Amino acid sequence: MTTGTFLATLRWRVSTRVPQRTIPARTIYLSPTCQQRKQDDGLLSMGANPPKPASATGSSHSNGVKLRERQFNDLVQFVTDRTGRKRVNIRGQVRQSAWLRLFQLARKQEQLELVSEMFPRWRDTGKSFRPVHAEMFARRCEELECPLLALKVFGDHTKYGFGLNSLPAGRQLLHSLYRKFPLETTMTAASLFGIYGLPAVGSDFASCAMLYAACVRSRDPHAQVVANSLKGQLTKQIVQTEEVKEPKDRLLRAQHHMKPTLWLAQAIRQIKIAHREQGLPSTSFLGVWNADKQSRKPRLWQTTSQAPLSDGIAAELVESPS
Repeated sequence: MTTGTFLATLRWRVSTRVPQRTIPARTIYLSPTCQQRKQDDGLLSMGANPPKPASATGSSHSNGVKLRERQFNDLVQFVTDRTGRKRVNIRGQVRQSAWLRLFQLARKQEQLELVSEMFPRWRDTGKSFRPVHAEMFARRCEELECPLLALKVFGDHTKYGFGLNSLPAGRQLLHSLYRKFPLETTMTAASLFGIYGLPAVGSDFASCAMLYAACVRSRDPHAQVVANSLKGQLTKQIVQTEEVKEPKDRLLRAQHHMKPTLWLAQAIRQIKIAHREQGLPSTSFLGVWNADKQSRKPRLWQTTSQAPLSDGIAAELVESPS
């Protein structure tokens, strides 16, 4: 093959080759937000309009409230149909935990009142409430700011059949009342300790401190008589009990088992303020907290068999005008 023939053949092959397919450029969609950011020449521009999650959060919260409301109403109906002398559903049974669930689902005072009206049905079924129920009910009443409801229920066992059969429940009841309500109300709660066979108020450190704080803040002369009778018992508790420091960590303070320690520290501060404001004798007896004792295992919530608060003084104080 001559050179001329080879060049002619090469030109023919090149001219007859299938042309390569051209891939068009892909168009990327830019949302208005991205276009605005591009115009502002910055990914973190303040001119951008990011989506607002507030509406979604609000909607989620609203749905959660509705779900909780529906669960509460359904459980109320479930318990009502299966308790009482004349039960609608005689086959089903209600567990003890159903009451705890009702206390937890309640979001306002009216719902707790509705639940409390169901208490007699439980007794009519032949069952009784346990200490954990009293503790949870007193706690929820304080959290929903209706401690007078707890006092009403615990104070009328004939109607409700719901007893204050737990010292932690009694302590919670005192804490919910002694700072915000008249002394007579706190004294009524303290009198329930003896009615239900709980240890005397003076034998429980936190309860004794809270009741003493309520008494010294009152200007009623009868209150000072009760305070004087409690002061000796409070002094014994201070001397015999090893000091427990108030926790500072927020997570630790939020735990419910730490509440009695916090309430005790709070009550002691209230006592010091009341003594100072009303010109009462020095609170030096609070400063000898186990100062002359050897280190021992804390027994902050161990009860002792000390003389209970005089019922005569308590009754006189309750009946006296504020």
